[in-house]
Amino acid sequence: MKSAFLLVFVIKLGLLAQSQVLKKTLVCICMEELSSDLEDPLIIQNAGDGTERLFVGEQKGVVHIFDHNDVRFKTPFLNIADQVMTGGERGLLGLAFHPNFWKNRRFFVYFSSRVKPKKSTDDHVTRLYEYRASRRNPDIADTSSRRLILEVQQPFRNHNGGEIIFGDDGYLYVFLGDGGSQGDPEGNAQNTLSLLGKVLRIDIDTIGNRKGYAIPPDNPFINKRGTFRPEIYAYGVRNIWRCGKESGRYHGRILCGDVGQDKFEEIDVIKKGANYGWKGREGFDCYENRTCGKTGPEVKPVFAYSHDIGIAVIGGQFYSGCLNPRLSDFYIFGDFNGRLFRLYEKPRIQKWSGRELRLCDSSMCTPPLNNTYAQSITSFGIDESGEVYMVSKDDTNPGKLYRIVDPVSNGNPRRCRAARALYMKQRHLQEEYYYHDYGK
Repeated sequence: MKSAFLLVFVIKLGLLAQSQVLKKTLVCICMEELSSDLEDPLIIQNAGDGTERLFVGEQKGVVHIFDHNDVRFKTPFLNIADQVMTGGERGLLGLAFHPNFWKNRRFFVYFSSRVKPKKSTDDHVTRLYEYRASRRNPDIADTSSRRLILEVQQPFRNHNGGEIIFGDDGYLYVFLGDGGSQGDPEGNAQNTLSLLGKVLRIDIDTIGNRKGYAIPPDNPFINKRGTFRPEIYAYGVRNIWRCGKESGRYHGRILCGDVGQDKFEEIDVIKKGANYGWKGREGFDCYENRTCGKTGPEVKPVFAYSHDIGIAVIGGQFYSGCLNPRLSDFYIFGDFNGRLFRLYEKPRIQKWSGRELRLCDSSMCTPPLNNTYAQSITSFGIDESGEVYMVSKDDTNPGKLYRIVDPVSNGNPRRCRAARALYMKQRHLQEEYYYHDYGK
């Protein structure tokens, strides 16, 4: 075990030294196109099980697998198109694998359901389900294993949120939009008895009273029943779309893109008990003067940009791989209009610096790399090694998958794979010990 840790440490130390030199030069990127025959892709995930598979989810309710050689499997991992309502911002919106998926085969999906809403005035229902991968074939989901976790009534067809992500604490974080229309007409984001416009934190390993989940005992509002729903971890968000979890200095910290209304797009650090101010505040500015700054202490975004620059933020991912050292610790995100950005925290002063992430010229982006991509960005994701991927579409192609590459600082793939293999082996050994001793 000590030798495994030593090899990983040596590899990381060498890459760190390399990155300190390379960061002094201007960073640009290229795109490596991996697939051009997707249909409205919205999700990129990995299972964290050591198989190096990449899962890409399409809005219509189909999830595809790409293997470690970037080859797409012929049979989808999951096809629930007959259950998913699509159109506009509705569809299959979230996918998350249990931290112990390699052992329990459990994964979760969040989607707009075809089930009729309880109120005739509501547009639709969003549902969170648990599934399991097939015991016989881990590349196919067992649809008979479905279990309903959570159901939310949606008054309008837009602002459904959709990100679901496991925190380092083992709990599932569910990001819900404010319910839609424009300007949060029902005031859901600040209504702490509504789940809309919130970040939820739930325990899906325990079934609560009449629910498919339990409330973590340290949720911030668990002792304020009657004024707060106990599931709420944070509130006052408009429509969070895609989040990334940090693995570096502040391991486990979550950054998300929250789509704006008229003026600003923003990136938020998700904090326990935080109120992000919507609909009083949008970005660093006021949206509704009557309520702006008057809902109690508010957490402002770490970064925001105006609609002169973009139209709808697409939250991104922290780069934690070893193939592209100059991108290390960058939070890479984009906008639906096609612009790419990178965000970096200056640790000494604890301030964030954001810049546009530009494509290299064609002399640097030589095949299989290129310096063009379908311009309507819809999502980002990472593989098990921390490399960043992107899906986008345009008028001529409904969906493409790309890997983001820095042509100047490509690392050694063999070292990356070796470090990852040792890490996964060590992690599984630790978890086997935990399960054996504590039986959890």
